Amino acid sequence: MRTLMLIAMLGLAGCGTLGSLSSGDSGPFRGGFRGASNEVDGVRFRTRVSATSEDARSFATATRSAGRSLSGALEAGRVRAVEYCITRFGGSDIDWALGPDRPVEEVALDESGALVLTGRCITR
Repeated sequence: MRTLMLIAMLGLAGCGTLGSLSSGDSGPFRGGFRGASNEVDGVRFRTRVSATSEDARSFATATRSAGRSLSGALEAGRVRAVEYCITRFGGSDIDWALGPDRPVEEVALDESGALVLTGRCITR
């Protein structure tokens, strides 16, 4: 049994999966949602997620330095929101108020240059 577990772990370590599950800012098991970063189209974005309601289903994401790539920032915010909903509520269904599906021409940044998305996790 130990041999089988060792083989499985070596296989995961070899493809990089084991490291991405257990460490780094962007892994799904990093312990929180504040200040996570991910890369979209070669640009690294730092995105914060915070609950905006008492039950934590409503949330807002803020992706800093979004002017570097608006389409990339939209995707980074979407990814972080989906991770938040999956981890907190077990599914990826989101009712977007200000969502990533807006045309890039309609995207406005806040005074700090961050792209803000808002929505509500509707799973469970």
